[in-house]
Amino acid sequence: MTSARKPGKQCPISFNHESADHARRWVEEFDEIRSKCPLAWTESHGGYWVVTRYRDIVEMAQNPHCFSSRKTIDQATGESCGGASIPSVPGQIGIPDETDSPEWDGYRSFLNRRFAPKAVEERRARTERFAAALIDRVIEKGHFDIIDDLTNPLPAIATMDIFGLPLSEWNDFAEPLHRLMYLPKEEPGFIEAAGRLQWMRERIEELVIERRKNPKDDLVTYLGTGEINGRKLDDETIWSMAFNILLGGVDTTTALTSNVLIYFCRNPDKKKLFLDDKDAASVAREEFVRYFSPIHGIARTATTDVDFNGQKIEKGDRIYLAYAAANHDPEVFGDPGTVNLDRFPNRHIGFGAGKHRCLGSFQARMMFETMIHEVLTRMPDYQIDESRMKPYPSVSVVNGWISLPATFTPGAKVGAPPL
Repeated sequence: MTSARKPGKQCPISFNHESADHARRWVEEFDEIRSKCPLAWTESHGGYWVVTRYRDIVEMAQNPHCFSSRKTIDQATGESCGGASIPSVPGQIGIPDETDSPEWDGYRSFLNRRFAPKAVEERRARTERFAAALIDRVIEKGHFDIIDDLTNPLPAIATMDIFGLPLSEWNDFAEPLHRLMYLPKEEPGFIEAAGRLQWMRERIEELVIERRKNPKDDLVTYLGTGEINGRKLDDETIWSMAFNILLGGVDTTTALTSNVLIYFCRNPDKKKLFLDDKDAASVAREEFVRYFSPIHGIARTATTDVDFNGQKIEKGDRIYLAYAAANHDPEVFGDPGTVNLDRFPNRHIGFGAGKHRCLGSFQARMMFETMIHEVLTRMPDYQIDESRMKPYPSVSVVNGWISLPATFTPGAKVGAPPL
């Protein structure tokens, strides 16, 4: 792992978190970087630091004063700077993920009310009905695609429901958002998907206007009529919040659930533990989040020159916090390459660390539990055709799957209300 040394940058490596090679061998690659130089520099994408050690990632995530999440867009040129991804997603700012205090504090406090454990639990029954309806569509056939028929639509439909958007529009939102997650940013498919964001924005703005006239108990009404520090949210802030929640709502839980269903297919003896013991299932769930780390990594920007564990980080340097590497750090997790379903305590950072920890972590857990339970109880003998599995070509943001064809013994519908 070598590359030309950039003046002032120590520990140069050849690394690209968006590459197909990294997607194939990320565990080995992160292990190698961590063992040789846990804070390394790559010239890819204009240059950025790669942080692979758990304690370093947590320290940086908990120090937003030096390592900022803030993203700015030059209104004259449209060029973006900073933010949570490398390279930046053009033309959009995600609120609150791409803000810092003091703005972050108001935004996050405002949104927490809609994603707190109690609010999420109130949505569980509806989410269970959505999952049952999706399985009803395929249960008599004896075959389905885990992604297309369940783990993609369920989180998207649940997200539509939270917003108050028509459930029938789930794929109009989910399909381009998935491509934004798994395609390298220079590919035509990524650019095309980014172009769909304008339609999404217009759709959200249409509904905001409607809800201001006819309010309902949904997120669009909450955004359209709510206040932060005594001030109504403007249209730009509403869209930036909506974009952030949509992006997080339709992909990470898809990836986690899909990976776990592969695990259960390969380890059928573990299914019973997950179904029969609620407490054990909760512990196992956290181990799955650690091991599969659906949020692969996230970016920060140095706000000042800093000497961090012997490396000279300069103001403006971009930094990639490799959450997946942290969750496989042997300094913190014994035998990290093994799924240990009774690992406890489990200090994983699968939902991030510091104040920017995932807003939707409780929602994600609930959707994951719902989908796993539905599959294990209604099609317990499912078998995935591993020769036809299609993984994400890039795992720079989320580590997931495009397609997972499976077969099972046909069953009966339960008569869930159609979607």
